[in-house]
Amino acid sequence: MPDPHADAQTYAWNWFALHSGQRMQLVNFWLVAVSFLGAAFVQARTGNLRAIAVGVCLAGAVASVAFAMMDARTRRLVQVAEAALRDIEDARAAANGPTLRLVTASHQARPSPMLSYRVIIQGMQGTIALLFLVAAVLTIVGI
Repeated sequence: MPDPHADAQTYAWNWFALHSGQRMQLVNFWLVAVSFLGAAFVQARTGNLRAIAVGVCLAGAVASVAFAMMDARTRRLVQVAEAALRDIEDARAAANGPTLRLVTASHQARPSPMLSYRVIIQGMQGTIALLFLVAAVLTIVGI
């Protein structure tokens, strides 16, 4: 007998895979941007180009905040797929008895909320934005 939930699961899984992949690409692009901006900052500081160094720092802080906002949006799209997959798992369990509940199990397997992608990614982005702002202030005051 064909599984009545197979098409829905495929659709939800493709949605999840697309947006979770986009999320990791965003993090990679952010890391590349931060690397280039960090190198530009160092070059500007060693070249005594304080105004440019401050501008680079402000660009780095704004970029980090912007990437954090895009990550939050993409995270919500991933959560939409997780909710759909959980519903499919529930429907299969109701129809067929005990079944795999990977989405639920994956959330329960995390030993601490501090180890979630959200906390780690946002923590990195917030820290880098703050470091860029501190570097801008230190550059302005001449330290």
